[in-house]
Amino acid sequence: MTRDDDGRRIKSVDRTVEIMEGIHALGGATVSELAERTGLSPGTVHTHLSTLDDRGFVRKVDGRYDLGYQLMVFGEYVRNHSTLYRHGREVVDGLADETGDAVHLIVEDDGLEVILYESFGQDAVGTEFYIQNREFATRHLHYSAAGKAILAHLSRERVEEIVERHGLPGRTDRTVGDVDVLFEELERVRDRGFAVNDEEAVRGLHAVGAPVLDRYKEPIGAISLSAPTSRHRNDAFADEAVERVMEAANIIEVNVQTSDIEQDRFESE
Repeated sequence: MTRDDDGRRIKSVDRTVEIMEGIHALGGATVSELAERTGLSPGTVHTHLSTLDDRGFVRKVDGRYDLGYQLMVFGEYVRNHSTLYRHGREVVDGLADETGDAVHLIVEDDGLEVILYESFGQDAVGTEFYIQNREFATRHLHYSAAGKAILAHLSRERVEEIVERHGLPGRTDRTVGDVDVLFEELERVRDRGFAVNDEEAVRGLHAVGAPVLDRYKEPIGAISLSAPTSRHRNDAFADEAVERVMEAANIIEVNVQTSDIEQDRFESE
C-alpha cells in the first residue's frame, strides 16, 4: 500500500504530526525535548501540544507529554473496519489455540509491516518482543515470514521501490541483505505458496507465513506462525506448521472474497 504524494502539504499539520511522532519515538517528552527533535521553537511546540491536549490526543503528566487515550478510538476504528481483521481474527485465535504458538495477522503499509492482530498459544515464546512491535510500524518486510509472503506477490517494481526507500537492514546475521538474493527467495515463495523466516528477525525463532490474496490475486495481508527454532528442526512439526498456516490463509481468503462478492451484490441491488 502506497500513499499518494502530490506535493501539497499543510505545514501546521506536518508540524503536529512531527510532534506526535516525536512523543511516540521518545516514549513521552518535554517541550524542550520535542523542540530539539523537531527544530521548532518551544513556543510553537507548546501551542501545538496545548491544542492536542484539549482534544485528548496528548496528555501531560508531571511536565512530560505522552500520547492520549483518544487515539485508541481511532486505532480501534481502523482495525475494526478492516475486512482482513474481521474475517481473520477468529482464524488466528483458532490456530494459536491448536498449535500453542504465536500467530500473527499482518498488513503492508507504505512498505513496512504492521501487526493487525496476533494471538499467543500456551507454548508461545517471544511474546514480549511481539508486544513491543505493536507500538512501532518500523518492522521491515524482508526479514519476516509474513512480510516475505506479501513481497512475493507484489510486482518487481513495487518491491524495488520498497527496498530503495527502506533498505534491507539486518536484524541478525541471517537476514537477507542483497536484493538479488531476496528476489530469488521471493520466487521460491511464489512457487511453493509459503515463506520462511529462519532466525532472520530474532535468534532462536523460526516462522512460516502465507499470503492472504483478494479475488484479483493481490495480497491484502499475510498470516504467520512463530515457534522456537528447535521445534521447527523436527520435520514433522515443520511440515504440519506449513500445512496449518496455508490452510488458515485459505480460509481467510475465502471469507474475505465471499464478503466482497456479497457486498458488490448488495450495492448493485
